[in-house]
Amino acid sequence: MAGRVHVDVSERRLRPIYDCLDNGNNKEAIKEADKVLKKQKNFQCAKVLKALALLRTGKQDESCNILKAVHAEHPTDDSTLQAMVICYKEMHELDQIATLYENASKAQPDNEEILSALFMAYVRIGNYKKQQQTAMALHRLQPHKNPYYFWAVMSIVMQAHETENLAKTMFLPLAERMAQKYVKDDKIEAEAEVQLYLMILDLLDKPQEALKMVEGPLGAKLTMEQNLCQTKRGELCIQLKKWPQANMIFRQLLLDNPDNWYFYSQYLKSLFALIEQDWSPEPGSSEEGPIDNTVEKALNFISERIEETKENQKPQRGPYLARLELYKLLRQSNKPELDKLGSAFQLLEEYFDLYGSKPCCFMDLKPYMCLLEDDEKQKWCNFMLEKVCLVSGDQLPENQKHMQQHLNVCQLQRHIGEHHKTTHEEKLLLIQQLFKRYKHGLQFGQELLTTDLQHSDNYLLLAVHLLVDVWRETGQQQFLREAIVQLEEALQKSPSSFQFKMALIKLYCLLGAFGPCPAVYDSMDIKHIQNDTLGYLVSNSVSKLGFLNSACAMYGSMLRFFSVNHKDTTEYLIQAYRYGSFTKVQEFVKFRERLQQSLQYASATEERRLLDLTIDTDSHSSTEKMLGYMDVEPDKDTISWAKLRDNRDLEAMLSWDPEDRGVNDEVKKRSEEEEIQWLKIRNLTFRCLAASVMLSKSDSKYQCSCNQ
Repeated sequence: MAGRVHVDVSERRLRPIYDCLDNGNNKEAIKEADKVLKKQKNFQCAKVLKALALLRTGKQDESCNILKAVHAEHPTDDSTLQAMVICYKEMHELDQIATLYENASKAQPDNEEILSALFMAYVRIGNYKKQQQTAMALHRLQPHKNPYYFWAVMSIVMQAHETENLAKTMFLPLAERMAQKYVKDDKIEAEAEVQLYLMILDLLDKPQEALKMVEGPLGAKLTMEQNLCQTKRGELCIQLKKWPQANMIFRQLLLDNPDNWYFYSQYLKSLFALIEQDWSPEPGSSEEGPIDNTVEKALNFISERIEETKENQKPQRGPYLARLELYKLLRQSNKPELDKLGSAFQLLEEYFDLYGSKPCCFMDLKPYMCLLEDDEKQKWCNFMLEKVCLVSGDQLPENQKHMQQHLNVCQLQRHIGEHHKTTHEEKLLLIQQLFKRYKHGLQFGQELLTTDLQHSDNYLLLAVHLLVDVWRETGQQQFLREAIVQLEEALQKSPSSFQFKMALIKLYCLLGAFGPCPAVYDSMDIKHIQNDTLGYLVSNSVSKLGFLNSACAMYGSMLRFFSVNHKDTTEYLIQAYRYGSFTKVQEFVKFRERLQQSLQYASATEERRLLDLTIDTDSHSSTEKMLGYMDVEPDKDTISWAKLRDNRDLEAMLSWDPEDRGVNDEVKKRSEEEEIQWLKIRNLTFRCLAASVMLSKSDSKYQCSCNQ
């Protein structure tokens, strides 16, 4: 009872300090903490809260002194520990959190909360071995709690991820044995535990054991997603090349999910594998369901799905696209059954009749336009224009549906290369027609919100692409300027169109007029991971065009994201362990590593360091100080070139160009190689500058080595 009264008094005394900190009034928090410490000078939590307030007011040295003193006392009460964790997080000293809880656990080895916090502290610093040891200590303390045991198993899996040479010989077999122990003892309780065991078997490349488990009683626990158990079973059958079972499973799944494209792709994959093997069911064999091992059976199955979807109020695209995909695969393999599906012209026409008024139509038909011969492609587009009665440039659509049909045909015309075959004069005439259609289409979006996009926006983007084509042919910048004027005007109607904004940034940079780009880029509200995937839109031009102050701001914003990323992903990892989402642990770690190895991150770092030397120094001595802050060693290359990852999204901008003119794999590879070569030049430039400055120091180790 006396202890409870003491706790209540302590909480009452600390409440004003907490309130001040929560309200951001740090100076008042320091005063309140001093009041408490006058009455109770050894009150650890009050000391730590004062240290936190001092830290937030910029008095880091005073704050560190207090924290060191309290840390040396090895506190164990929860409020003090939590306050110190907040301090160390803000100081980015995550190692200190681990030592803090190590000391606390030694004082109270049977305290479950402290051990759990110690485990999370090791998660923050990525010490997987200590994670495993702490998790096993928790398991021994609470053997009936499964999560602690599987924390240890997951920690072993992460040791395998960290040490690849020992993964399949030591760590993963150990993790498998530990999981098997609980399977044999029938102690598996949660779906996450089953998924962790599946992940271990996958890493060990043991699909047969995984299939056996999924088909057993544990498979019934896979309920987080609809059809997860059957989908996993089908995937494992494909991995094991058990084509009849795989075909049967995905066929059954399609009966319940006739619009699932992934199921269709796996169904067709198993179908063609059965055809290649000339497989047929043995007489008297008892399968769980029908197996489609011929083109005729598959065509009948897909046709049945098409008939079913016709009865729905909202027809589903999946069966129609599956029929097109079947036609494409039959044509690629030169199968004689191709004629049973009819002509590609008719199949594409039927799809367009149903979905030509949907914005998705272009992306759906894009992979299948290659089924038409070169002379058929333009014939097909002209036929579609005749069907929508908009062959002439003077004919305008009557409604939004009518307009979208015409727009899809225009996009397909560009994709098959018709725009690139036209003359300079024909392009200019087509551009005027597209501008006219864009402005006419605005009437169909008069009631849209400012955050919505106008239905006719893609007409304008097509016109802009054509203007860029004309500029490339003629070299006359007036066409780029006209494109910019049209886009700026269109932004008034669609202020949220990121496609317009990306196009504007690209055009301004082509003209060398970077001035408006920061405002356009900021209006896109780029956040978080987009700094990595879309940052190249401005970062590739800002320094080259001489806008150094803008470059500093942009690179600073990008680098802040990358520095905060580690902290954020650490918290996600902690939540994944806490809620048993073990499959997400590895995902978050890989995500963090991908960002740390980002090409954009490395480029932004080098450019910012060069800018700091250029802008923030005005004398030789200030340059020496700046390099001292950077802690540079010019003879050491800190970039892991072999591990660099190009995370740029080069397909973010809409393009309807033919495959040989668009952003294909070859273009991406060449762009990545160019960026890496440029980064090497900038890296060497900085290191050469740093070495030159350091050689001028009389006490420089580089000067001494040169003299020797």
